[in-house]
Amino acid sequence: MANHLGTNAAAPVIGTRRNSTIRSRLFKTASNELISPFYLWIGLILLTLFTLAPFVYLLLTSISPSIELLDGRLIPKSPTLDNYVRLFTGPTAASYISAIKNSVSVALWTTLLTIVLGVFAAYALAKIKFPFRTTALFAILAMQLLPSISIIVPMYIMMRNGIPVGIPFTGIVFFHTPPLLDTVAGLVVAYTTFSLPFAVWLMAGYFQTISKELEEAAYVDGNGRLGTMFRVVIPLAMPGIAATAIFTMLSAWDEFLFASAFTQTEAAKTLPVAIREFIGRHNLDWGLMTAGGFIASLPPVIISLFLYRYIVGGLSAGGVKE
Repeated sequence: MANHLGTNAAAPVIGTRRNSTIRSRLFKTASNELISPFYLWIGLILLTLFTLAPFVYLLLTSISPSIELLDGRLIPKSPTLDNYVRLFTGPTAASYISAIKNSVSVALWTTLLTIVLGVFAAYALAKIKFPFRTTALFAILAMQLLPSISIIVPMYIMMRNGIPVGIPFTGIVFFHTPPLLDTVAGLVVAYTTFSLPFAVWLMAGYFQTISKELEEAAYVDGNGRLGTMFRVVIPLAMPGIAATAIFTMLSAWDEFLFASAFTQTEAAKTLPVAIREFIGRHNLDWGLMTAGGFIASLPPVIISLFLYRYIVGGLSAGGVKE
């Protein structure tokens, strides 16, 4: 009888200890933590909902009939793919497909040019000692901080008249490009001018993390500056280069301001401009707009999901080191 009473008395004590242990794990902050695990998980859940909610709403809207869209229904009662069928077979199909091709072309060429030019510039700033090296690096970063709207008018004039290529401040011109308005090449030039400073800054910080001893060993083996760069530095910096390429491609894919200002016909219009044109003067086709927006958002989402390791790895090693 006494043992039975003792067991019953000990049960609440054990339950209280378990509750206390769980509460301690949830709310206790370790010495190397800023907030407790409970509030951290609450914040992560809210961030996830805040990030995914627009994308989920875009998907639900794209499969909703027009009547339900006008009624303001959040979850479609009768899901349909009619908006996607109209997108690729209706009157706007040719324009939208052309915009997809233009966006792919612009994003790939911008990424290629940015990486090729940025690798050489970043290597020089990170590995070659010359006067005002750090100042030049910060000047390049300052170019990235320049608002794009502030130079859109002079860039429009340059695109309209063509771009002279020569020696600055000397009047010597090697050749003059044809007008670049309403061309894919014009968008590539415009996007590269804004993506290159960011690429140089990010890759220079990554190159600076590579040990000098490895380069010196390559010099001993008979490699020159370029041989060391291509055989040692670039292979070791591939995570940073890949992250830079991903960010450059995503930026070129989503850009709207320059694409809207520098294009007039289907020859160069990109996806953001094509989706904007679903807004008519007297009507707004929500179905086509949301379906087109969902298709346009798939490449960035897929790239982010499958290549997030390169993105995180490239950013974690970025920065300026002396």
